Amino acid sequence: MSVLKKNATALIECMEEIPCDPCVAACKAGAIAKSCLTACPTIDEKKCTGCKVCVAACSGQAIFLQDTSYKPGFATISFPYEYRPLPIKGQLVTATDRFGASVCQAEVLEVQENKAFNKTAVITLKIPINYAETIRFMQRLAKGE
Repeated sequence: MSVLKKNATALIECMEEIPCDPCVAACKAGAIAKSCLTACPTIDEKKCTGCKVCVAACSGQAIFLQDTSYKPGFATISFPYEYRPLPIKGQLVTATDRFGASVCQAEVLEVQENKAFNKTAVITLKIPINYAETIRFMQRLAKGE
């Protein structure tokens, strides 16, 4: 069972105007489209179901799922994760921005692996809501932190 609520939506931060569209093909809801071969993908938030398949499918790791209604004062961010070992639910980690800089401590809420994700795990973190537009990845805390 997923921790995400219905208000979770995909955020596409693709900056590359290249002929890449695995996210379009992966989205069974038809929420992701490209206007032409080299256009960046766009999302129709009304169609997005929050299934996370596009998050795992994006070879550029440029799609995230965000829920700013998780709990008062908190949001969730889901992102692709291809490192081993995987973090575990309840683990505390350092949430990082898109450049890898440490931002705050976060809790791993969910670690999802399924056949539709094609060997890419999707990690969901609980983060302070004021960092919802900043957090894009994580680092494990050093021992003793």
